[in-house]
Amino acid sequence: MPMPLQSASGYGGLDSTPLARPGYFNEIIARIYERDFLPEITNSEIDERVIECHQKVQILKAPEVGPWRSLQKNQEMVASQVTAEGICFEICNAAYNDIKFDQLDIRWACERWDQFENKFLEDVYQSWVTLQRQWVLSAMILEVDPKNTGAHAGNHGNIDLGSPGNPIPINPDNVALHFMNLQIVLNDRLRWVENEMFIVLPPIFKAVLVQSNFANAMWSGDGRQSMGIDGKWEKQIAGFNVFESIHVPFVMDGDSICYYILAGHRSAFAYAADIIDARIVYPDRTWSAEYQMLGVWGGKMLYPEAMAVAYWKFNPAKD
Repeated sequence: MPMPLQSASGYGGLDSTPLARPGYFNEIIARIYERDFLPEITNSEIDERVIECHQKVQILKAPEVGPWRSLQKNQEMVASQVTAEGICFEICNAAYNDIKFDQLDIRWACERWDQFENKFLEDVYQSWVTLQRQWVLSAMILEVDPKNTGAHAGNHGNIDLGSPGNPIPINPDNVALHFMNLQIVLNDRLRWVENEMFIVLPPIFKAVLVQSNFANAMWSGDGRQSMGIDGKWEKQIAGFNVFESIHVPFVMDGDSICYYILAGHRSAFAYAADIIDARIVYPDRTWSAEYQMLGVWGGKMLYPEAMAVAYWKFNPAKD
C-alpha cells in the first residue's frame, strides 16, 4: 500500500486529519440526527444502536386497550387483555460511499481543516439524507392501509384522495378541502393526535399556498421553514406539521407530474439507520486517497391505519 501523501507544508496526508480518527463518521450521524426531518415523521425509538447489516432491532408498540361494554344486571364481566407488543424488523439495506481526494484536496484538508470539514460534512449529509428520504417515503407508500388511500378512502369509502389515472388537481380554491379530507380519513381511523400529525409536500405547493386562504399567517401558516429541522415549516396547516422536500415521490401521469402526498402520525412507521464503518484507503498506482463509508438501514410499518396517501397534481394558476 502506498505511503500516505504529504502536503507541501509537511502534514502527513489525510492520516493527519480527524478524518482518520476511529469513529469519525459519528460526526456525520450527529449532523443527520440534528437536522434531518425523518426522525420527526418516523418512530425511531429502538432499544439499541444499529451496528451491522441483517441486525434484528426491536421497537415496542404502545399498549392497546379493549372496548367498553354495556352493563347488565348480574352480568359476568369479560376482561379485555391489555397488549403491549414488541415488533422486530431487520436492517436489510446497505450502501457504500467512496469519496476520492486528489493531491489538491488533501493539501486543502490538511492545511485548512475547519473550512474543509464543514464543506465535507455538508456534502456527505446531503447525499445520505437523499438516499434515506427516498427509501423511507417510498416504503411508507407501499405499506399504508388500503382504506387510507385511493378513490374510495375512509371508513365509508366516500373520500377521494386520488389514484393513478385520476389525480386530485390541487389549486388555491380547493386546497383547504383536500387537506381536510386527509384529516377526516385519519380521524375516522382514530389515529388523529393534535399537534403530532405530519404531511410531506413538494416545493411546488408554495405556488398554490401563496394564492390560497392558507397564506394568512394568522390562520395557519406562511411557508417559512424552521431553523432547526431541514424542510420543517414554522407553522401548521390544517393541524399538520408541514415538511417540504424535493424527495416526495412523483410520477408522470399523462401530461401531469403527480405526487404521492404522505400524511400521518410519526408512530406509524418504524425506522433505523446508521453509518457503521469508515476507512481511508490509498489505492495503488495513484496519487489520490479515498474515504470509504458503509451505511445500513431498515424499517417497518407498525400502524398502517395511522398514515394516509393522497395522489395530487398541482395547478397554481387560479381558473
